[in-house]
Amino acid sequence: MNTFLSIPARRLVTAIACSLFLFTSPFASATTILGMDIDKVAADAEFVFEGSVIHSETRQDSSSGIISTYVTFQINDIIKGDYSGDSVELKFMGGVFNGQIVQVSGMRIPEMTEQGIYFVESMSRDLINPLIGRSQGHFIINDDNGTRRVSTAGNQPVLEVQAVSSIPSSIKKPLSVAEGNTDVAAGVMTEASPIMIERALTVEEFKSRISDLLEN
Repeated sequence: MNTFLSIPARRLVTAIACSLFLFTSPFASATTILGMDIDKVAADAEFVFEGSVIHSETRQDSSSGIISTYVTFQINDIIKGDYSGDSVELKFMGGVFNGQIVQVSGMRIPEMTEQGIYFVESMSRDLINPLIGRSQGHFIINDDNGTRRVSTAGNQPVLEVQAVSSIPSSIKKPLSVAEGNTDVAAGVMTEASPIMIERALTVEEFKSRISDLLEN
C-alpha cells in the first residue's frame, strides 16, 4: 500500500471516487455492523467450511467501475450447508487494480495460501464482505509444530468457544459496533498474544464446538 502516493493524479481521483462509492451505494450500511454472538454467527451463516486460499484475482466491474477481489478456496471440510463442489469463489469488495486502490474500512481479505474456517453469510447475495460479521466469521488456521490450531482474523489464539445466547439480557454485556478487522464475536475466548498459539483450540476441537452450537 506504500505505492498509493505514487499513483498518477487521474488514477488517484478514480480510486477516491471508487472509495466514496462504498459509502454512497446501497451497500453502504454493510460497512458498519453490530458485534455478534458466536451462536448467531453460526446460526445465520448459510455456509461454513474449512478451506485454504488457492487463487486470488482483482477485477473491475465494466459497468460500475467497482473493484473487487475474487478469492478461490479449496474446500477441505464442510461444517454447515449444502455444496457439491471442491472449491468456491467468494467476492470481497476492494483491492488493487491497474494502480487504483480501493480499501473497505474494517475488512481483511483472505490472502494466498491462507488456511482457515470461514462463515459465509450468503452464497447468492452480492455483499461487500461475504463473511458474516466480517472478522467475526473469519478464523485462521496456524501450524503449531505439526498441530493445526485456530486463531481469530486478528491472530489471537482461540482458547474456547461457548454459547452465550442463553445468558439473560439483563446481565449480558451489550453488543457494540464492530469497526475493525479484528473484532471477535461474543462467546469466543482468546489469548491476546499470538505467540501463545499452543494454548489455542485445535481445528477439530473448534469445529466440534461450532457443531455443538448448531445442534443446540
